[in-house]
Amino acid sequence: MNMTEHDRHELKSALAAIGAQHQGVLNPHDIVDTARDPDHVLHSRFEWDDAIAGEAYRLEQASSLIRRLRLTVMKPATSNRELTISTTRAYQSRPSMRSREGGYEAIELLLADSDKRRELLSQVLVELVAYRKRYAELSELETVWIAVDEAVTDYRTDEISPATPTGEDSRHDVAG
Repeated sequence: MNMTEHDRHELKSALAAIGAQHQGVLNPHDIVDTARDPDHVLHSRFEWDDAIAGEAYRLEQASSLIRRLRLTVMKPATSNRELTISTTRAYQSRPSMRSREGGYEAIELLLADSDKRRELLSQVLVELVAYRKRYAELSELETVWIAVDEAVTDYRTDEISPATPTGEDSRHDVAG
């Protein structure tokens, strides 16, 4: 489904209002509960016929709405008059928030809190190591695997295992 700029703005505003009511956390349960009101702007974005879709499906629909939101970041280059523009998810879910009571948090708030940032970084590194192991045989990505290995070394936590056993050449690693 293609969203217009108006649709994106309406979605962003509705989700921000729900998050504001819950200390900045967007929980799919809260979104579905709010959207039950037939007059709410999000109501039409859900399937309410239980013969077609039950509560679990509506929760997945809510999560999908959150993941659709993007944040555009503009950074001026230091050496010239260029501007770097990148887009990222506006909300992220940390592992400790992946429960019925948890949810997604605004990326700006996650990155501003050192503990939350550390948790998110740890999860990203775990996922990168998993990709590293899964696709190790793709020699075209050797420079990426080296960067992943360096990042794991630089930001190692107890949850992250090295991508390769000590002393082995990473090119001989077997995908797991």
